[in-house]
Amino acid sequence: MADTQRKAGTSFSFTVQAPPPPPPRPQPVITHPHPAPPPVPAPRVQPLPQLSRPSPPPPVAKPPSITYTRQGVPALTLNTWDPKVWVGQDVHGYRVVDHIATGASGYVLRATFGQAGTEVALKIPILKTTRPKSVNEPTAGTMTLNETMSEATRLLELSGQSKYVVQIRGILVDRLNVQEIMKGDTALYYRSPPAIVMEFMNGGTAKKLIEDPEYEPLYYSEKWGGLVILVGQMIAMALDMIHKAGFVHLDVKPQNILFNTKPPSTGQEMLDRIVSGSLLPKLADLGSAVKKGGKVVQFTSEYAPGEQVLGDPAESSMDVYALGAALYTMLTRTPVHSPKLIEAMNNITTSSDLSRAEKDLESVWDSFKPDFGRIDSKFSAAVSDLKEMLARDPEDRPEAGSIASSLQKLVDKRGLLS
Repeated sequence: MADTQRKAGTSFSFTVQAPPPPPPRPQPVITHPHPAPPPVPAPRVQPLPQLSRPSPPPPVAKPPSITYTRQGVPALTLNTWDPKVWVGQDVHGYRVVDHIATGASGYVLRATFGQAGTEVALKIPILKTTRPKSVNEPTAGTMTLNETMSEATRLLELSGQSKYVVQIRGILVDRLNVQEIMKGDTALYYRSPPAIVMEFMNGGTAKKLIEDPEYEPLYYSEKWGGLVILVGQMIAMALDMIHKAGFVHLDVKPQNILFNTKPPSTGQEMLDRIVSGSLLPKLADLGSAVKKGGKVVQFTSEYAPGEQVLGDPAESSMDVYALGAALYTMLTRTPVHSPKLIEAMNNITTSSDLSRAEKDLESVWDSFKPDFGRIDSKFSAAVSDLKEMLARDPEDRPEAGSIASSLQKLVDKRGLLS
């Protein structure tokens, strides 16, 4: 199910942030809001008869299905934008090599940097010139970017304070550029888009572990339940750090739990690597976090609690619920939410009668009860904690730090639920 987003009006203003000094990288220099030419690579000095430096990667062919203008700009509008146009191009000195995913608020690209070809992930916010609900209502991409820019320095610091959070390496945005892009300047969006630079996670997502046939032996391993709880405990530790700093993630789900290296397909080997620290699960998309009490601009209907979708201010209890829903899905391969509830949540963003959609969702949410009977009896030790995390009343949900401590006690030295 694709991510969905809730729109709400906010002012449109940003502060300019550049990446922290380490590691060094080219910085965009903006002197006016007009389109700038592509960044020019710094000249390279070749050493005298020694081993030559590796040649830069050959240019990647432009997507054949996209038409380009004489100026080499994609003949697209912001509302029909295809992120594949960046593949093979330099964005702020990073060579984009692949489009990984598109979320509710941004495009995620894989890129390389420097002679060594260091891999990073770039998140470019989705910017549009039209809005379906109101001409004065910003899109989720612009609202998320606004929140990120206002707290850029703090988010950069936070991302380095837990080994269970994907690190943000830099935030590259110019307010004047964004304003011009929002007016429809696609050449500027193509050549110098706002971007968040993050460490690249080579191991894929937790969602892949329950969907890819390669991991069938892992899912049916006697270690699976213990592994899920161990991953949950580590992500709870990440959330505890985020919450204590005054932020709420708002999009905890298996797709946003990434591994630093490729997980093995057997239970014992994966357990050994997690225990040794060579395999780490990390919570991604910290750049979309908002301050507690802030406006909720997005949700994923399989994992978000009802109050988040109905527009309550951001609270840490929303992340607790979403983590419980993610663990439930990893144990059962099914969403905790019923199809009726998922549909009611999605209607919030698609219905022409918002008031009616909200009333329908309130009714379905108030009567919803998670089906814990779907959880196999061999995972029964985790049910009590999941019930607390998935409580309908936010006040009944424990804090993330308490969850981390409780989940840790569920797994014995053999990696089994006890």
